Parts: sequence; C-alpha cells; structure tokens
Amino acid sequence: MAQQTIQHTLWVINASARAMIFKSLDVVMSRLNNLFLANCVGDVNANFVIGAATSALAMPPITPAQYDAVVFLVGDVGRSLGPKIGQQVRPTTVSNRLVLGSTFMAGSVAGLAEVYWDRCINNEEAAGAIFHEAAHLKSGLADAMHTWKSAVPHGGPGLKVLSATGGKFPTPSWDDFEFYSNAITKQITVRANIP
Repeated sequence: MAQQTIQHTLWVINASARAMIFKSLDVVMSRLNNLFLANCVGDVNANFVIGAATSALAMPPITPAQYDAVVFLVGDVGRSLGPKIGQQVRPTTVSNRLVLGSTFMAGSVAGLAEVYWDRCINNEEAAGAIFHEAAHLKSGLADAMHTWKSAVPHGGPGLKVLSATGGKFPTPSWDDFEFYSNAITKQITVRANIP
C-alpha cells in the first residue's frame, strides 16, 4: 500500500497579543517554519509521509484542512479563551509564570490551544510554546505528552520543547520532531474562529 502524503499547516491566530519590544510575530513565524516545521517533513511510518509542514499567521475565518492545527495567541492568561468554551484555566497555570500556554481538550468537540504572549520572553520561547501547544492539540495528550519516550531504534535525547519545562529550551530535539510528526497524522476537529 502506498503512503498517503499529508500537507500540514499550523495556523496561528492572534486573538489579543500585542507587539512587544523583544518579540515579533514575523520572527516567531519564521522560526516556526524554518527550525520547527521544516524538520517534521518526510516519512512518518508505513502509512504516511509529510510532504509539507508550514505555519501561517491568520485572521479568522480560516479553512483548516484535515491534518491542520490551530493555536491562538492571547495577551495574557487573564484573557484565556478556555472559559469561552466552558473550560477553566488551571490555578497552577494562573500562578506559575513559567507556564506559557494551555490546551483544552474538549472530547468530541474541537479542542483549543492557546499561548500567553506576555509570558514568552523572546521569539524563541514564543515559537517553542506555539509548537508545544499544537503538539498537545494534535496528539490529544495532556500532561502525558511531557514524558513521551521515542521508540527503538531512535531512543534519542528525549523531549525538550515538548517536555513539561519546554520553555527553558531554545531549540527542539529530534524526539520533539518525531513526536510532532506522528501527531500530524491524526485528524482532529479544530476551531477556525476566535470563540
């Protein structure tokens, strides 16, 4: 059986983030495309090959394809979109400034991934946080994602950007890319508009 070729777009929707002196959305998007997603292209398994993986900064309405993901940028945790879909931000997320985003799994309804723009110190941290929350959304895994181990034969260095302390790593590991590439192959329902 021939491999199915997947085209993946990681849509980034600016819900309420404002320009800050140490961060630029253009630079963040460039980093997502050139460092993160460019390394997620190629064979995934016997069934799938990722032909293209890119990010796009967009304003709703958008039309995501079946293998896409959407991450919302919000100005701060106080502007979380979670409550608008009936989900609450964890108290530890509110109190811990090292938590850069949240993903709300909504069962059969579309989940929601968001990044808190004010908590990202620089472009690298913002790109990593977007990639991290997209991985939660695409994989359907909450905290279990943080401890994922690469299968044999790779057994690489472990997750960096996708670990629980992902914000401290300026660059991803090959295990981060392997995890995300596998997650891309999952079809999920995504939100195409700001709730």
